[in-house]
Amino acid sequence: MSIAKLTELLTQRLRRDQFSLAEGTLNEYAKDETGVYQALPGLLVFPEKKEEISFIIESCNKLGIPITPRGAGTGLAGNSVSFPGGVLLVLTKMDQIISLDSENGTVTVQPGCIVDNLKEYVARHGWYYPVDPASSGTSLIGGHVSTNAAGPHSYKYGSTKNFVAGLEVVLADGTLIHTGNVVEKSSTGYNLTQLICGSEGTLGIITEITLRLVRPPSLQNTILISFASLEDGLNTLIALKKSRLNIAAIEWMERSAIDIVALYEGKQEINIETNCACHLLIDIESDSVEEMESNILNLGSLMETLPYINILVSDSEQSREKLWRIRKLIGVAVRHHSTYREVDTVVPVNKLIELIHLVKETGIKYNFHSVCYGHAGNGNIHVNILREDLDDHEWNHVLTEGVHAIFEGVIALNGVLSGEHGIGLLNRPFMPLQFTKDEILIMRQIKKAFDPNNILNRDKVIP
Repeated sequence: MSIAKLTELLTQRLRRDQFSLAEGTLNEYAKDETGVYQALPGLLVFPEKKEEISFIIESCNKLGIPITPRGAGTGLAGNSVSFPGGVLLVLTKMDQIISLDSENGTVTVQPGCIVDNLKEYVARHGWYYPVDPASSGTSLIGGHVSTNAAGPHSYKYGSTKNFVAGLEVVLADGTLIHTGNVVEKSSTGYNLTQLICGSEGTLGIITEITLRLVRPPSLQNTILISFASLEDGLNTLIALKKSRLNIAAIEWMERSAIDIVALYEGKQEINIETNCACHLLIDIESDSVEEMESNILNLGSLMETLPYINILVSDSEQSREKLWRIRKLIGVAVRHHSTYREVDTVVPVNKLIELIHLVKETGIKYNFHSVCYGHAGNGNIHVNILREDLDDHEWNHVLTEGVHAIFEGVIALNGVLSGEHGIGLLNRPFMPLQFTKDEILIMRQIKKAFDPNNILNRDKVIP
């Protein structure tokens, strides 16, 4: 790899503060939130224009230098860890909201825009962007598109791909293409927008995103239901999904998730029932006070037919925020408590009980504790495997054999390897559990068609 030659070329097109070879700076970008992988890039580049990205990628392609796109580094699968010695393309300076089209209900943004900034901007203009992963205060919209990110309210609204109307993308040879359109219907050939969404920067580098927006709900209410057993909680989930309630989110938290937040925050701050096996956290949306009251009454009638310990209905926006804060702190509390490995499992909702039993049985076999929680409404459970006191040998055994056992069980339950975190480096070795050799071959052929020299996010996703 000729980083020196590339640097010489960049000097002709970029300001000196737009790229760095300094070892200290390179070290700052050597890993992402996953924390498992660390690789020193050979060069950092901070583009500010799509034309600069096109030139950088074209130059890398000619010189055969791998290039990895990176946003805020909040990914949990090693998606944005650099290829060792390659170029790390940091997109944080491309953070502008370009335009809002109120007539068509779309917004066009650069990939480096922080998602909460985007959400706040469209809200000021009477619109709502519902995709809300826990990292949305720091994560960037380009990363969301690249991994097809989701979140609690994806139960009602869907994941990122449901909102991507069009993309501007730089291909491996530097060519700039546009995909999609703001129209609401299209039956015109291959859907390149959806192919690139979720491809983790392996097919092209996104430089502009047009998103569809929806009108915000008039009212939201949050309800926490506590249960004596796993079965009671997850059977209630099935009943809620069958109901006609206007539910926007159904989150599930096992007792260990609440315990670890209480340990992190202090038990006095967790003002909910703790002597139970699990909880469901539900958001209901309505267009009027009368409709909300009807939804709450109907929920009460449904729960009269089901076993539970306690129901807590929020009575203000402040109480809603307190309940959601507990849910959002689980991941933070886990990271504070122990080194961990997150497994982003998804199974059909009627298989969730089997999934949790599988995880706990695997924990007994491989001597680890786990904290499980997540978007149960669409079958997506985050399994946080804790290292705690395990030595290196025991922990490595868990990371290989233990995780393999969980993924094997997930596939047997007709599930998938990841619901929203992506494949990256972390889950790449397990792809053959879900896909046949022929299916993986098709993915490789698609990759080769887009990126013949394999420079874009090399060694990610496809085994």
